[in-house]
Amino acid sequence: MKNNSYSDELESLLIKEFIPAGYSITKKIELDAVPESSKYEALVFGLDEKNVVYRKGKVTPDRPGAYLAVWQRPSSPTLNGNKPIPLKSNELDYLFVRVQEQSSVTSTEASMNNPQYGIFIFPVSLLIEKGIVSSVNSKGKTGFRVFPPWSHDRGVVGTKVFSESGKRTQRWQLPYFIEINENGLIDPCKLNKVLSHRVER
Repeated sequence: MKNNSYSDELESLLIKEFIPAGYSITKKIELDAVPESSKYEALVFGLDEKNVVYRKGKVTPDRPGAYLAVWQRPSSPTLNGNKPIPLKSNELDYLFVRVQEQSSVTSTEASMNNPQYGIFIFPVSLLIEKGIVSSVNSKGKTGFRVFPPWSHDRGVVGTKVFSESGKRTQRWQLPYFIEINENGLIDPCKLNKVLSHRVER
């Protein structure tokens, strides 16, 4: 039932915001084949004949931003057995990452404020450039951290410092971030701008 809920939530966003902006769902939303990816609400779908991988960033208590896994199981046994491997650049055109602010205040205080939501839309060309997906020039990564605009020094335990490397990562990520307001709406102009980035392999 939980799987259906986050799949329905994504479908609702696409129908409500993407289709009116001129985009078409060209491949139905499906659950990611890797069971462990369910903790990141992993889905795949097609938008305007482009392959999209979807994840929800997971907020961790000791570091700013949100973490997501971007890996798969090898299609056939290898020397490393069934060890996770990064996504390949020819397997997707965009990576969508949904994020939500996690308040450190009490639930009563939080209910008085609107939580912040948003979505990163990363084209595969950027993921190749940053070494996140595997390509001829990079072995890729099995996970990475995203930093929405509200990321600064949040952290409940451990270090609360927003490191310089985190700030650098945030700077290249923010042009690909789109806010989702309290009514579930996004700016169609920003959406078109982000999705107009050339997809290269």
